[in-house]
Amino acid sequence: MNYVDPNTVASAPTSMNLSRNKFLYLRDKVLRISPLKKIYYNKQFKRINQYLLNGDTQPAVVVSLDPLIISAYSTDMDAVLLLRFPKELVNMYNLEKGMRLVTTNIYYEGDKVAKDIIPGEEYTHDWVNYVPMIPLFLCDDEAALRQLPEMFDEMLWTKVIRMTEEKSANKKIKYRDGFYYFTKFNLLFMIF
Repeated sequence: MNYVDPNTVASAPTSMNLSRNKFLYLRDKVLRISPLKKIYYNKQFKRINQYLLNGDTQPAVVVSLDPLIISAYSTDMDAVLLLRFPKELVNMYNLEKGMRLVTTNIYYEGDKVAKDIIPGEEYTHDWVNYVPMIPLFLCDDEAALRQLPEMFDEMLWTKVIRMTEEKSANKKIKYRDGFYYFTKFNLLFMIF
């Protein structure tokens, strides 16, 4: 089954496979998926693998460690999302506040922009939502993944940090589940 639209192409595909070991570790030790839900969770492997291979590589930055919050940017939407992850990932990956990471973004088409996204001036209007995945938590080649932030220039990093600070200043902010794509299924067709 093909989970991505073959008529669209990411500008910078991540091109990394989902690690079976990390997938199972997340399922059993981090997310602690119940036995009944494991059937659904296991069926997500091929879909998530295709997203990681074909999704768009974008900048991300660690906002806080407790709770673990990562800001994920999208150039297409010119926006950041704040993602919440289990804090045990901090020590597993030696994360530090302000650390630069990358995401693999997949995008939704539709009529209405997601409630937690405030598109910026450079919004392309091609998509209404995006779901970022942190490949460091999902793929085996961690050394290569730690080098990927260098593909973005300092002007973009400055913008991402500014947008993150602005969004974080909102006292009523709701964080997205960083593993949303594993635990919540949306019938909308995800593309990039």
